[in-house]
Amino acid sequence: ATLRIEELMRVLKEKYTIVIVTHNMQQAARVSDRTAFLLMNDHRAGELVEYDVTANIFTNPRDQRTEDYITGRFG
Repeated sequence: ATLRIEELMRVLKEKYTIVIVTHNMQQAARVSDRTAFLLMNDHRAGELVEYDVTANIFTNPRDQRTEDYITGRFG
């Protein structure tokens, strides 16, 4: 089922903007063109930690918190 959904998303993204909110890092890496990483700060407000081309986020994140999350060190 996941494969079929991802295939449909690839078709739809040619004409539409799709926003996906997920904890599944593997899926995000497979289907996303751009990725944003957000965390809750001390005031319980969402903080945009990093936003970039997906390949950059997953291979060379600029923020240590991003790297820690995508490698499973926390989360």
